[in-house]
Amino acid sequence: MLKKYISNKQKLIKMRTISKILILCVFSIFFLASCEKDENIGAPSSIPVIESANITPTVFTFGDSVTVTAKVSDAVKLLSTLEIQATINGRTVTIQKILLEGNAAEVNQKILVPIIDNVTDNTEVTFQLKLTNNKNGSSSKELTGFTGNRPYFSKLYIVINSGDDVYTLTPQTSDRDKYEVNDIVVNRSFSYKIAQKITANNQIDYSGLVWGETGGKIQLVDETGGDIFAFKTGVDIITSVVFDNYKFTSSFNGGPYLTPNFMIDDFTETSIDGEEFYTFETTLTKNQEYNVYNDLASINIVYNMDFFERINANKVKFLGETGNYTLYYNKTRKHVVLLPETPPAYPDYILITGGGIGYPSKIAKEHAWWGFGNVRNFLLTRKISADVYQVTMFILSQSDQYGWIAFKPYENTGWGGEKTYDAFTYTGLPLFEGTAGSNIFPAVGKEEGIYRLTIDWNANNIHVESVTLP
Repeated sequence: MLKKYISNKQKLIKMRTISKILILCVFSIFFLASCEKDENIGAPSSIPVIESANITPTVFTFGDSVTVTAKVSDAVKLLSTLEIQATINGRTVTIQKILLEGNAAEVNQKILVPIIDNVTDNTEVTFQLKLTNNKNGSSSKELTGFTGNRPYFSKLYIVINSGDDVYTLTPQTSDRDKYEVNDIVVNRSFSYKIAQKITANNQIDYSGLVWGETGGKIQLVDETGGDIFAFKTGVDIITSVVFDNYKFTSSFNGGPYLTPNFMIDDFTETSIDGEEFYTFETTLTKNQEYNVYNDLASINIVYNMDFFERINANKVKFLGETGNYTLYYNKTRKHVVLLPETPPAYPDYILITGGGIGYPSKIAKEHAWWGFGNVRNFLLTRKISADVYQVTMFILSQSDQYGWIAFKPYENTGWGGEKTYDAFTYTGLPLFEGTAGSNIFPAVGKEEGIYRLTIDWNANNIHVESVTLP
């Protein structure tokens, strides 16, 4: 009994000890919390102050910039942002957030007032400025008395698939808010943006207004905005687009494929000298017009300028003699050239091979190099009359990697019937100079460019003129 009593007493002592420890822990927690609370006692709350604010001008055009000036401060906390919003037709949009530093700042910044759908002229606009500090303290100020008007443009651009093709939209006579293009041929489904400005190489210039897609709606976007997706049921191709800048909507018209035509689906993919080509063997008829579709309808594609005339975005006219040919579409350089079924030779053709020359392209300069092994090695001339031939070529500058530009005309692919520089007299643009027995080559200091040579093989004369791409 005594042992049992001692054991129970020891247990009781242990329990009391544990209880004291727990009480001390709880007391410590409350003590620490109390200390923390005491430390915050007297810490001042802080509300940032918009001391003054102004926006000029008071009358503007949507899509143009206005200037925001403001003086802001916070006596205790660091400033964070000045957010500017505009309420247009009862819809509030955030225009810009200006990052601030320190306890005081003077803002003088241009901001763009966006155009949104279904907004008329003389629309009342209210601006809201919200100032925050780095502890989420905030204050706001409302500015009223502003009027916005609609913008109208002499032209806009529809940019297909992020720059593959660009077409000009012009305003309708009956409705200045609607911009249309009717000379267009694209697949019945494609993606696009509408741009106010484009660069020299047909890319979107984001310094102007750009309409894209955000949140499933057409609206103004920056570089991060998405393309608008178009799809027209019941047609093979889309031939016209109308963009309504009042409603921010687009509509399309289209139709069936027309024949005869060139379609990429009929071509076979291959590789020539490491570049991707598509080839198509077909019979071509002199003066026949061919409709071009899919990738081949791109206005960036240059069809051999001696054998084809570009009628419009989706039509070319064949100028050569009726016969069997292979078309070569170079996907890298975006041009279409051709060779006859039988090896070309005089008197139907003469051939030019050399270095630093090539077929014209809007995308990439061609670099042919001596030989007749494939369509990239030499240029085909078109016979335009008895013993007179025409060829349009890109000639590189003498500062090119080759260090010099040289080429010769030949009567066949076996290197036969060649003629040298001094065999000819020259008229037209004074492009060439050389020495007796030399290859033909451009004169020193001449600019690279696209030139058309008319070669009289019998009279030994070459006429030179400069050419602009279609």
